[in-house]
Amino acid sequence: MVEDTVLASSTPDGTEEATVEILTDAIKPGENIREPGSDIALNSKILKKGTLITPVGGEIGLLAASGTRTVKIYKKPTIGVLSTGDELVPHDDASPLRGGQIRDSNRPSLLSCLASWGFQTVDLGIARDTPSSELEQALRDSLRGIGRATSEVDVIVTTGGVSMGELDLLKPTIERTLGGTIHFGRVSMKPGKPTTFATIPFKPSSSTGGSQQERQNKLIFSLPGNPASALVTLNLFVLPSLHKLMGLGERQAEAVGATPMPLGLPLVSVALEHAFPLDAKRTEYHRAIVAVSRKDGKLYASSTGGQRSSMIGSLASANALVVLRPGEGKVEKGALVEALMMGPVVGGV
Repeated sequence: MVEDTVLASSTPDGTEEATVEILTDAIKPGENIREPGSDIALNSKILKKGTLITPVGGEIGLLAASGTRTVKIYKKPTIGVLSTGDELVPHDDASPLRGGQIRDSNRPSLLSCLASWGFQTVDLGIARDTPSSELEQALRDSLRGIGRATSEVDVIVTTGGVSMGELDLLKPTIERTLGGTIHFGRVSMKPGKPTTFATIPFKPSSSTGGSQQERQNKLIFSLPGNPASALVTLNLFVLPSLHKLMGLGERQAEAVGATPMPLGLPLVSVALEHAFPLDAKRTEYHRAIVAVSRKDGKLYASSTGGQRSSMIGSLASANALVVLRPGEGKVEKGALVEALMMGPVVGGV
């Protein structure tokens, strides 16, 4: 190394000639030599199935260093988002609202959230409740990749139309009209009780090489119409399912002792900054801000305020969902609970 040498600029006969004197001890055989295969041994497994390839990780460099030019990957699913309801007005409609109308805030919120996770999305617009055939046609077009569905979608996310009203038509449309299967239609949670998950059998219209295409099942997540409920259930149900479709769950089964890739939101332990009320019957996913304390380095959670499912403002500043199990009364300040992180931890004081 340069710092272990000294440069001499003259010789005894007076001619100028640069020479280098090594100041270190004698080098032993084998020292400071990087042998071929010392980094990656022959026939070693460099990446496990299910590994997530990220732009900031070393996976790309590892593949390049080993001379790997192509790898098989899972296709990221494309998600279509559809709002339902006669009362909805597009968020970019400049005309004033009339009685009984509301802005469609769910669709842009869901599309934005999915895009931030790196998924390709398709805006499927608004399907009216009346006539009832409009909802059926919107779903059929989504499966075929026609109409508002500019490309074929792998997963459909709808919002609204899954409660108990006369015009909540999604469940009967999926089951009776489209021949789908409702796997669950009510969940003991707060917010998000009406959340519905279904599959619809679908036969692709195109065929490859003249062969007959097999019938496939397309996934449908029908989320509640209340804004906070829609975003909370998107995080809790849709995100881990999309991770599974991407192959992230394969890593857990690869080998005993392998570090599992978490599906969905990361789970952390937090201390409550103040008392949180409990629901007697349902697990609540309380919108909160999680910050790290500069004093003790621990994570602390504080509520973002009103927690009604219609209050989207409580999600605007939240970076976590605090998990509160059913019980009486409240959880006291300082208690340790679990929290699902929707965003980065905030710096504390």
